[in-house]
Amino acid sequence: MTPPESHLVHNIDVWELPCNHTFKIMGEMQYPLAQVAAEIATRLCPGFDPAGITMRPSSGGKYLSVTIEVYLETREQINALYAAFNAAPEIKLVY
Repeated sequence: MTPPESHLVHNIDVWELPCNHTFKIMGEMQYPLAQVAAEIATRLCPGFDPAGITMRPSSGGKYLSVTIEVYLETREQINALYAAFNAAPEIKLVY
């Protein structure tokens, strides 16, 4: 039995598409996290507007939380986004 790929969304059948979805992306403050997230979202979600990105530093100032909203149309798009976010070395957590 082959283990499932770690970047695939396992409960993808419950997503009602198309839909708007908010992603929270976290990483260290030293990286251009908003730019990395925007580049990924722009490449995979036509019509993504980076002007809607919000950022919030951690209380200690070491980490940054970036929130983006994208319009999702396909299940493949969802898996591609999670795979790209997880492959980016600057991103430590995405949900």
